Amino acid sequence: MKLRNKLLLLLVMVLPLGFAACDDDDDDADVQPTEEVAELILEKSSIDVEVDDTGTVKITQGGGEYHVFSSNPDVVAVELEGNLVKLSALSRGRTSVIISDKNSQYKELGVVAFYDVLEIETSEINVKMPLGHSKTARIPITKGNGGYEVSVESEIVSATIENDSEIVLVATKEGKATITLTDSYGLTLDIPVTISTTTIPYDDKELEAIKADDTNRYEFNGVRIGHPAYSDVNTIEDGVNVYGLDYRGFYFYKVYFSGDKEVGVKTDGRLDINYHNPRITLNEPCDLEIIKNDGTKIWVVYSYIKDEKLNFGHFCQDI
Repeated sequence: MKLRNKLLLLLVMVLPLGFAACDDDDDDADVQPTEEVAELILEKSSIDVEVDDTGTVKITQGGGEYHVFSSNPDVVAVELEGNLVKLSALSRGRTSVIISDKNSQYKELGVVAFYDVLEIETSEINVKMPLGHSKTARIPITKGNGGYEVSVESEIVSATIENDSEIVLVATKEGKATITLTDSYGLTLDIPVTISTTTIPYDDKELEAIKADDTNRYEFNGVRIGHPAYSDVNTIEDGVNVYGLDYRGFYFYKVYFSGDKEVGVKTDGRLDINYHNPRITLNEPCDLEIIKNDGTKIWVVYSYIKDEKLNFGHFCQDI
């Protein structure tokens, strides 16, 4: 009896294992082999493209149904032609292009858009110094790859780079010189510089800048005249127009001229200054011209020569 019970117990334990084994065999028979996914591969991971030119990168392997987009379309535009990524460099800079396929695989392509030449705003630089003054000139760099350096071996002019975008020249004597501009790609440009003197206080570019600024102001030989305690002077004395600033009659800056306030050269120009910082004391006749009148304000430039030096200034004030 005891032997029978032991056999039954053993049978109960073994039967489930047999059924489980059968079930496992059935599951293995239903498993289908998985399809291998082709890795997304580009022929290169980065590319340099000259600005205003194009470049291409081939997709050598992937799942198909490709899509591309540029991280900065202002620098590089991109389009897809089959398995060929076509890049158009629009401006200097660094960006990336992202390529994807139907299997949601992504690749990043690094792109550098560069210039193969150095250029400035003009092919040569002509600086005209007001008589008796040094002159600062700013020349924009229009093509290049940044990281600029400039050198000059001359006693008549110095040169620096500002904001990695323009050459700043300070001319001190008449003569000729050559400055050399270099960028981060090793491109170089030799630029001839000619320096001369002039009795014309402002060039055309400076006159446009003066007219574009509608701030009320007075300036003489590069010094901005003014103080919160000063009062505006805008009157007529003995038929002569008077503009300027005054502090209780002790310190003042006054410009006199006859005639109307329309654009043009005026007569009887005179500059009368007694200023404290820096110390300026003078009373001199001057050539004077109204260069702009917008109906509410006038813009005036003036100058005179004394002791072989051109003295000059400008102001903008309410009519």
